[in-house]
Amino acid sequence: MGKLEDSATLVPSEHLPLLAKAAPSATYLSQQEVAEQGSAAPWPRLRKALISLLGGLFACMLLLAVALLLSLPRPRPPLGWWQKAAFYHLPPSSFPDSDGDGWGDLAGVRQQLDQLATLPIQALVLGPILEGGGANLTQIVPAHGSLAQLQALGTDGHKRGIRILLELPPWEEEGDASAESNQTVQLLKEALQFWQSKGVDGFLVAKDPAWCLLAVLKAWGALHDHGQSDPRDQGALIVWDRSETCSASEGMPSRVILTCHLPGTQRNLSAQALLQLAQGSLQLPGTPWPSWAVPSGLPPFGGWGKVLGVLLFTLPGVPLVQGGPRSPLPLEFEQMEGRPGRAPLAALYQSLLELHARSFSLQDTAFTPLPLPSHAEDLVAFLRPGACSSLLVILNLGLQPTQLSLEELSFPGQAKVVLSTHAEPRKEASVEMVRLVPQQAVLLRVPRGYQP
Repeated sequence: MGKLEDSATLVPSEHLPLLAKAAPSATYLSQQEVAEQGSAAPWPRLRKALISLLGGLFACMLLLAVALLLSLPRPRPPLGWWQKAAFYHLPPSSFPDSDGDGWGDLAGVRQQLDQLATLPIQALVLGPILEGGGANLTQIVPAHGSLAQLQALGTDGHKRGIRILLELPPWEEEGDASAESNQTVQLLKEALQFWQSKGVDGFLVAKDPAWCLLAVLKAWGALHDHGQSDPRDQGALIVWDRSETCSASEGMPSRVILTCHLPGTQRNLSAQALLQLAQGSLQLPGTPWPSWAVPSGLPPFGGWGKVLGVLLFTLPGVPLVQGGPRSPLPLEFEQMEGRPGRAPLAALYQSLLELHARSFSLQDTAFTPLPLPSHAEDLVAFLRPGACSSLLVILNLGLQPTQLSLEELSFPGQAKVVLSTHAEPRKEASVEMVRLVPQQAVLLRVPRGYQP
């Protein structure tokens, strides 16, 4: 009593159908049977085939990558600052007079640095301010200033991204000394080294007639051999050939800038002659870096001064703008002296300087002339390839209006207008057909990879 006894309740088997069915007994395969069935299955063969296929694809991709790397052009060493800069040459007669003594001086030039930086100019070449003669090449003509003023000019210039160069004066040998003598070369080397130690970034020397260019090149080479090997840290040597038959002298190395005058700057130039000249300016191994003088005295009105300016700023190489009287880019104090307002070509040339400063296409010597249809005999078109995009330069040298379809240049699609010397086509417009008035220049930006 009081206890609940456990009792087992029996449930008939028909009420448990799952239990009523006996589970089949397990059958185990022997090791030999497993191996035989495994070898008979298709999976191992399929796995081997997939591994072989993936291995073959990897080998093909590796070979393709190696071939692609071998086919790519070798990277060029970094360009020196002098291979990308725009230079401005200022003769002493155009130095501003800071103290009213009637002589232009370095202190007056220092006051013009802000304007030069605005243009923008990256290097200022001072006309000959040094005493003549080998012994006096380390002395500044007192009327033009002092060493302290030159160093102050260099310091302020560097703050604005402007480097300072000196033009070497003509120097005639004394007695029977040869221009190629070791003594002459040593004097020149010591003078160049002295000025570089005072912050001067380079030098300009006339190719002809008084200066013994070979001695200068030897002195510069000796100085370079003991200097920085990185071109970004090197000084610049400009050889200015003022003739219209510009050519490199024997022994002129590639680390020298050769500035040439474009033949026919005061007259029309044929398209064929222009192409020959441009192709001849390409830098070949062992030849000087090309440069073009932007001369004074260009016709300020009409189209020729504008077309010529576009050409000089877009040819391979660096521009050297001539300052002084009748310069296309005069300094402010020159405008104040008898010339109200801005020079007619100044706005265009400043736009070209700005384009040159920011465009990788114009900071190298890559240059591709484009074939033109027969009806475009007065046109010149060439491509300046760049890393991300390229510049297409089209010049109408003739006296008749003309038009050119981009399809005729094998360019499918539209191009964007970067600059035009006339109102049409408008800047930033996308065009497929370029219509040019007489003596008009147009710059177009085309996508990277375009090949004529």
